[in-house]
Order: sequence, then C-alpha cells, then structure tokens
Amino acid sequence: MAGKGLNSTGTFDANWKRHLNNNRYHFKRGKPENQIQFAFQNHWRVFRNLLGDISSGQVLEVGCGRGSMAAFFAAEGFDVHLLDISETALKMARMNFTVDGLTGFYVCGDALALPYPSGVFDVVLSIGLLEHFAEINQPLCEQVRILKPGGVFLGYIVPEKNLSVQTLFLPINMALHLGYTIYGGLTFNSRGLQNAKKIPLYRNSYKSNDYISTLYALGVEKAGSFGMFPLPLISHSPNFPFSLMAPFLERGLVWLWQLLLTARSWQRGDSWTCTEEWGLAFLVWAKKGKDSDAEG
Repeated sequence: MAGKGLNSTGTFDANWKRHLNNNRYHFKRGKPENQIQFAFQNHWRVFRNLLGDISSGQVLEVGCGRGSMAAFFAAEGFDVHLLDISETALKMARMNFTVDGLTGFYVCGDALALPYPSGVFDVVLSIGLLEHFAEINQPLCEQVRILKPGGVFLGYIVPEKNLSVQTLFLPINMALHLGYTIYGGLTFNSRGLQNAKKIPLYRNSYKSNDYISTLYALGVEKAGSFGMFPLPLISHSPNFPFSLMAPFLERGLVWLWQLLLTARSWQRGDSWTCTEEWGLAFLVWAKKGKDSDAEG
C-alpha cells in the first residue's frame, strides 16, 4: 500500500511484515491453482479490455503490495513501475518479479505525493488501495496528474459493505474458521506459509459515483464503473491478507468458480463483472483527454 495520509499505513506495513512468507500465490501463468490466482487472471482480462489500443508503454501500480497485478502488465511487455510506502511490500514484489523472470522499477513513495513528473504514464492502476483513504481527492488527483493525455486510470476498490456476495457466504467462512480453530489442517503451510495474526484495516464506504464525480472534477474525458468479483472468497480467514486452504480444496473451488462463471456467460459484458451491490469489489476507470495538458 502507499500513502502517508492512508489511515492504515502503519497497519499495512505491520501486516506485510507478519506475512512476509505468504507471498507466492497471486500471479500465475497457465492454469490457476487457487482462488486468488483465478481471481487475478480474471481481473487482468477485464483490465486488458479496458486499455483499448494501449498495448505497450509505461505503467504504474500505486500501492503495489506483492506486485501481483503489475506482474500481468510486465508479462505482457509493458514497462512497469511499482510504488509502495512499505519497504517490506516492495521486497516481496521484487522477490516475486525475480522468481517469475519479470522486470520492474521499484519505488518507495507516497500515494499523496507521487514522485513523478506530470504526464508520464500510459496506465496508472491500484488494487485495494483507494478504499483505505478517508479523503479520496488527493490520491485521485495525483494519479490523474501523472497520466499522459489519452492515458487510462484503473482503480479496483474493495469498500466497507454491509451486504454483498461475500457477506452472504459469511456463515460458511465462520464454520470453516471454527473447524480450523478446533482441528486445524485446513491451510497449507509448506514454504513457510503460516496464519499470522491479522490486524484490522480501515475502509471507507464511498460509492463508485463519489470516485467518478471526483475524477470528472479533475478533468478526465470519460469515466465509468461496474461491480467485479461476483463470487465469494471461501476461507477460514478471508480478511487481508487472504489465507489459502488446503490445495485440494483450492483446486475444487477453482473448478466450481469456473463452472459458475460459465453459467454467467449469458449476461452482457464480461462474466467477471456484476452490479456494484453484488460484487466483492468495484472498478472505477477513467480516460484522460488527449487534449489535456500535462498537469491534468
């Protein structure tokens, strides 16, 4: 994550340090082996479709964490910059990129004062960042500022919600948590994967319209949104950072999720998108006008 104005900056860094070994289950080439890999591959497909004719260039992931989404851009041939305020997170991202044979530029920096000149990136994105700010104008302003004219903004947001596909499956996750507490063995701990204590995080409750109106006020040419992640995360410990279950359970869930997405293929648009109310998250996108000046 990134941003000194982030209500949870210290909390995020503490969580990253507690889960330094929980690092290798997001980016995956080929067939996904768990829920998170499946989700990120679907995220990438949706993101890629929103880029339009942008097929190369400079990409920045703000609040990169492990660098999971940035890895998909790097694998596609984009020049990727990864920014986070946590040195621990950047260490994890660097390790992941090295293992996957990817290259990137790593910067420890603040989302409220991005250390880049105006108008230099073709794509600026974040995953699970903006919901952790009590005020969203400044981080959005900075991301629009550094976009080139014609550049694309992508903000994947997981807000505080009282009702969604995730909350409807809360009883199942609570039962799994109880079972794990009593019996254990529902997660794999090879390669040092553990279930370290998780520290609660602040999330705002802004709707997509709040982000869109702010983006238009900042001068973008077009903006829109839609719900994403129409399926629940199933785990004895689904809170950030998500804890995987045993490999055979994860593979079974991936099979079931793919079946459910196939059943949703009748809908207009991508089967990974949905209403904002139903989805675990929503995506806000914007395009900076080609006639915009460098200051945005």
